[in-house]
Amino acid sequence: MAGALPGTRGSAAAEPARRAGPGSEEAPPQRSVVEYELPPAEETHEIVKIPGKPMALVSQMSNSHLVKLRLDPRTERVTGVKAFALGPKDAMLHGLAVSERHPGRIWATHEGGNRLLLVDPRADEPDAAPRVEREIAVPGGGRGPHYVNEYGDTLWVTLKGSDQVLALDHTRPERFRLFEAKPHPIFAARHPGSGDFYVSQDSASTILRIDPRSGRTTQTPVPAERGSTPVGLISGAGAVWLVLLGTEETGTGTFGRIDEDGGIAWYRLRETRGRSASLLHLAFEPQAAGRGREPVLWLLASSIVSDDARDQIIRVRFDASWNRIVEEEYAALPTQMCKAHRLLPLTNSVLATELTTFTVAQLTGARD
Repeated sequence: MAGALPGTRGSAAAEPARRAGPGSEEAPPQRSVVEYELPPAEETHEIVKIPGKPMALVSQMSNSHLVKLRLDPRTERVTGVKAFALGPKDAMLHGLAVSERHPGRIWATHEGGNRLLLVDPRADEPDAAPRVEREIAVPGGGRGPHYVNEYGDTLWVTLKGSDQVLALDHTRPERFRLFEAKPHPIFAARHPGSGDFYVSQDSASTILRIDPRSGRTTQTPVPAERGSTPVGLISGAGAVWLVLLGTEETGTGTFGRIDEDGGIAWYRLRETRGRSASLLHLAFEPQAAGRGREPVLWLLASSIVSDDARDQIIRVRFDASWNRIVEEEYAALPTQMCKAHRLLPLTNSVLATELTTFTVAQLTGARD
């Protein structure tokens, strides 16, 4: 399905981002949110950027389409949209990850087809269909590959259907290990200090820790007083970070940082609309040309479990040690109850997928 020029919905002058900082009375930053309509689909999920190319990719699970977003190299605005079938409709295309072992390629998952794909998106040809270069069947009876990421020669995959985590050598797929998890493993990330892998398990409200050397696993429950339902989980800034979604009744605006020994330091957003936020995903500020990396964490709040929750992008700035929140900024998505799903910070903007409205939102504006 083609869309040479994307349709836009919402308002370029959407509700401005709001800044919350100690004793600050300065004007709010001049930022805006626009929404780009994608080809129709019931579920729009993951998003990745092709390194060095003005293109992002989005997975649509309900029809197994991969959507190419052409980006303006200067402004990062979406200038073109085109969707391509990547397997049968019931294959349930979901996870996307950039490959370092295979430059220019991505890994993808067929959650319904129980397969891992190595895909050439053909980033230099916006109108060309992506090519599947390899397919690897999920081994050992595992089912429902959800998230995938590449660590050297190993793919780490969460298996939502069989409640397991798969570590698979993609150079020799017969070499693999399956780790038992609780319902349901969603994200996995390697700790930059210990090398252990951590996995969010949303329905169990626990964090799985895997020692990839010994194969030993341990479980850490999320303290009930902090919240529940860990979903987004990533590596960076010397730790593994996670967010809590909460329940149908409320979110708690809580996220955490896992240290090298497995201890978790918890943070809670301070502004009123942050303290009850249902946090689904998170990402770090990328390093921009001409300056060092800022201590900034982006959070995505979602209405995926509660119609009373707000869909919003939240920018959290830390002190240099990543121990204390210095500032919070909030930007509501123009289309509420869209079940905001994934975040992708670019150099000068942030993209977010909307699960149920076949839409990508973009927060733009000058950075400090």
